[in-house]
Amino acid sequence: MITLDLQILGQRHKDLKNGLSAPPKLTAKTIANLATKWSWGLEMLGTKRRGFGNIVGHVSGISDTTSLSAWTAEQFDQALDWKKVEVLMKKWGGKVILKGILDPEDAKMAAKLGVDAIIVSNHGGRQLDGALSSIRMLPKIVEAVDGKCEVWMDGGIRSGQDILKAKALGATGTMIGRSYIYGLGAMGQAGVTKALEVMHKELDTTMALCGHRDINDVTRDILYIPEDFEGRWA
Repeated sequence: MITLDLQILGQRHKDLKNGLSAPPKLTAKTIANLATKWSWGLEMLGTKRRGFGNIVGHVSGISDTTSLSAWTAEQFDQALDWKKVEVLMKKWGGKVILKGILDPEDAKMAAKLGVDAIIVSNHGGRQLDGALSSIRMLPKIVEAVDGKCEVWMDGGIRSGQDILKAKALGATGTMIGRSYIYGLGAMGQAGVTKALEVMHKELDTTMALCGHRDINDVTRDILYIPEDFEGRWA
């Protein structure tokens, strides 16, 4: 999977406001926040430290999270273009997914390169403040690709009903991030399982109430879509 919408790091306003850093810094604000979650904090103190085991100790010069941050910052390719993507595809030789497509013309170009799938995504809304949502752009991109590759969608999937809406608008499937991360943060592995079970039940129930038993039979006729949903832009 090649991420296309992260060739440079965006100005992530919430990260700046919250003072996000790797490793985290203990400030008066974060200490006050932790003090309201003492039970969780005690559990975390007894938890084995986690790290990027596939990078730290395997990449030359990366020995801890501090050096990992510096190394990660150097991995962004500000000159990424379609020719480089094509070179990467040839070197890899396996299946290729391009993540971060928001424009129908880019979707056509990706399909022309022969990728196996694209992921309609705005990087969680963090990269370009004001970018259109993935679900809004999904129908136009599905139409542009015209079946030449799979079209997945990422961003804003918080329930099983969200999955069904994306599927009804033509997505092959959806990806989830925040929904299972919440479960992971709250209950560990059991929390991830619970989050997936909740979404599965919501999806199953919504399908039943829409008169469907097979998700592959779902089409956009189950949705009422505003006439200007996809936007009419000058």
